[in-house]
Amino acid sequence: MPARRKILLSMYLTLDGFNEFPSYPGSEPPASEPERVAEAMWVERWGDFDTLLFDRETYDQWAEFWPQSKRTTGEHPWFRQMSEFADRAQKVVLSDSPVPTPWARSRSLEGDVAAAVARLRGEPGKAMVVVAPALGRELMRRGLIDEYLFAIAPVILGKGHAFFGEMEAQQTLRLVEVRRFEAGELFLHYETVR
Repeated sequence: MPARRKILLSMYLTLDGFNEFPSYPGSEPPASEPERVAEAMWVERWGDFDTLLFDRETYDQWAEFWPQSKRTTGEHPWFRQMSEFADRAQKVVLSDSPVPTPWARSRSLEGDVAAAVARLRGEPGKAMVVVAPALGRELMRRGLIDEYLFAIAPVILGKGHAFFGEMEAQQTLRLVEVRRFEAGELFLHYETVR
């Protein structure tokens, strides 16, 4: 019997839990540290997962920005690398209603999110990565996240898109990896304790 496909959550956060990309000393180009954080979050793991999970809003945002056709010659090479990965990955939008999916290798699954996740886990493939904050919160609330990848910016922002909210029950995690970067960012990798 094939192994159950894992679901990972990949999220950039401030110290106070906002899903934002603030500026701070060392965060702006040509600084190399944000590249190293992105390498820890994405590049080093591209061989481990092959599917991106979205809600409609985040799919629309990614489809507008990440396809290779959107890249320009003056951009940092990281953007082209991420675009190549995003183009070749499966992209699945979990939604209550049908969603147009014009980006290549995209589809939508409608209905109950837990049923959609169960269906996806049964399909062949590698791990799946949730990149949509609202979908991530819903899957986290339902206990469906297997691993968490957090890039923490050294900022207490005080406002923005709060990622964490109230949950019905505590979820205990086991720390797998932690890295500290020169500009103060942290990369944290956790597994859910079941």
